[in-house]
Amino acid sequence: MVQKKNICFLTFDVEEWFQVENLKKAVKQTDWGSYKSTVEQNIARILSVLAEDKIKATFFVLGYIAKRHPGVVRQIEAAGHEVASHGTGHAHTAQLNDEELFEDIKDSKETLESILGHPIAGYRAPNFSVSDRVIDILKKLNFKYDSSYNPFQLHDRYGHLSKYKVQNRALFELDKDFYEFPISVIRFKNKPFPIGGGAYFRIFPFYLFNTLALKKIRQDGFFNFYLHPWEFEPEQPRIKKISLNHRLRHYTGLHKTERRLKKLIRNLKKNQTEFSTFSDYLESSNELTA
Repeated sequence: MVQKKNICFLTFDVEEWFQVENLKKAVKQTDWGSYKSTVEQNIARILSVLAEDKIKATFFVLGYIAKRHPGVVRQIEAAGHEVASHGTGHAHTAQLNDEELFEDIKDSKETLESILGHPIAGYRAPNFSVSDRVIDILKKLNFKYDSSYNPFQLHDRYGHLSKYKVQNRALFELDKDFYEFPISVIRFKNKPFPIGGGAYFRIFPFYLFNTLALKKIRQDGFFNFYLHPWEFEPEQPRIKKISLNHRLRHYTGLHKTERRLKKLIRNLKKNQTEFSTFSDYLESSNELTA
């Protein structure tokens, strides 16, 4: 496959600050309703940043969020961005049995499609917990693509694929007419190093992250990058009853996220990088290959 131009897939996993894996030992799902929702204000911040630079992104929206904030879903699409699924309840897919996982994904798809009035194409598993089982369900539910596979396999939450062949490309065909957009890593001596976004973006020195992102673009012609709305909220409540490791991963650098994102976007643009949603890329690309 010949990559004709540099592409950045800028993506956002839309969830509340109290729904993340790092806080699960202290914040039970049954208590979510007792916490103040801040997703609307954080999405507004993100949409403002994207409008300023006239770029489009893909938003993987949790079904829980969509049911309570359908206006946010419509607002994202009205701004010209793609809406895709992040499942319903933000459970790690390995923690759900086959029936529960099918219903979690199906419910999120139906919720988003009922709000938007048209089919959605994509899915991203919470915590990137993809598996062969997840892909099989997505195909049954007529999704067009997944963006959950993270080649950095040393993280304890990330999933893996065994019966499907993964490749170092902007996208690759997992099965007939079904595609995977892998999260970006940079390779050193053929070992993957994480540069996909999230905590890596906030914790690594910006110069290092920016250098590696530009190197990824030069090497492979694409960069699949993710953030979360709560990462734009430095004023969010601090949960104390979690491990030091989880505190560092969740709270470090929140005050820098928005400023760093603006700078990264402009640096990528200076290096002849265009921004695309996944669906737009699928529709326009003539480079798809099995």
